[in-house]
Amino acid sequence: MDDTQRRWEERYASGESSPDGARPHPEVLALLERTARERTGRTPTALDLGAGAGRHTLALAAAGLVPTAVDYAPSAVRIVERALAERGLPGRALVADLRTWSPGQEQRSGPDVVPERFDLVLAVHLQDDVGLLARAGGWLRPGGRLLWITHAPGSTEGPPPSVPRPTLTETVDALDGTDLELLRAEEVPTTPTALDVVVEVRRPR
Repeated sequence: MDDTQRRWEERYASGESSPDGARPHPEVLALLERTARERTGRTPTALDLGAGAGRHTLALAAAGLVPTAVDYAPSAVRIVERALAERGLPGRALVADLRTWSPGQEQRSGPDVVPERFDLVLAVHLQDDVGLLARAGGWLRPGGRLLWITHAPGSTEGPPPSVPRPTLTETVDALDGTDLELLRAEEVPTTPTALDVVVEVRRPR
């Protein structure tokens, strides 16, 4: 466990609230509302990368998806598992380091198999690994979407200066060499003092 992982584990173990609050990001809620009209047939699956205390995992489950939450802080994963169980919502939570993890590493048999492909992948405020964007796109089903949100360099809210803030151009450039369809790429003000880089992609059918 490195220093960054240890700090997050200590935060969640102490009961300290998430720095981004408990409410889902408005862009996540807007995407769930849009895609709800597109659903037919089977129950869709979702992947919440860097899930923290589960604000987006719970929103995904409440919207009718079956979410898999991934975070490298064991205390955060326990919080998510407890919250899902208390609400009677579907889903699972895994302790894993996204710098090396992929869905294909998980058990492929048994009652709680982790899908290898997802209808929706979320990554909200994972600041230091823009390379994960292309990898996560590979975990989409045909027609699946990925929503990637980070604190923009010009935002007055967000992590300390020591934490990277990729620009919109750097984020889009991370998609070079993939077959993902870029649906949206812009800087979006989410509060009077917060500015986020928002990128949405889709895997072609």
